[in-house]
Amino acid sequence: MPAGSIGKSAAQPARKSARDAVFEVAADLFYRKGIRAVGVETIVREAGVAKISLYRSFPSKDDLVVAYLENRNAVFWQFWDEAFARHDGNPKAHLRAIMTYLAERTTKPGYRGCPFINYSAEFPEPSHPGHQVAIANKREMRRRMLELAQALGAHEPGLLADGLVLLIEGTYAISQTLGGRDSPGRAVVSAAQALVEGHLARPRRRA
Repeated sequence: MPAGSIGKSAAQPARKSARDAVFEVAADLFYRKGIRAVGVETIVREAGVAKISLYRSFPSKDDLVVAYLENRNAVFWQFWDEAFARHDGNPKAHLRAIMTYLAERTTKPGYRGCPFINYSAEFPEPSHPGHQVAIANKREMRRRMLELAQALGAHEPGLLADGLVLLIEGTYAISQTLGGRDSPGRAVVSAAQALVEGHLARPRRRA
């Protein structure tokens, strides 16, 4: 590619498509204000597009909600893999890094909680199309905790994994009531360590 074309591209970035503009605005509003509170009229107004542009890409608001959840899920696990990969092979360090990140993330000002928990609270009906995305996210978290529990050598890895999942989910939830720097969520690192130590010290059950 000629050098001149690189300079031109850098000076004049490609304009966002209507779909991208709609999605970015919707994702931001859904997370900050809640899905039910944000209407299609608000989204198209803030995105600066016509309503028909939204419906060309997302036939219904439910389709937009599912796209939002799928994106959050994909971005979350991509970040997870990149952030904690350096601890592969050291399960104790891996778990501590996860819980340390969770304690810091959930106690930051303006944190609005887990988008999948938020969604499920707004849409309790199992038939809503977004439920499968939310369930898949939580099942993947449980699978990863089970993998860590097995690597730690727990005698009952399934039980330890479920305990770790409960700590994680509780930390997400408490952030929306007793959040901030004094939140109980900051104790999740030591709570996870105590849980692991208790499981590792527990004698193996006889067959």
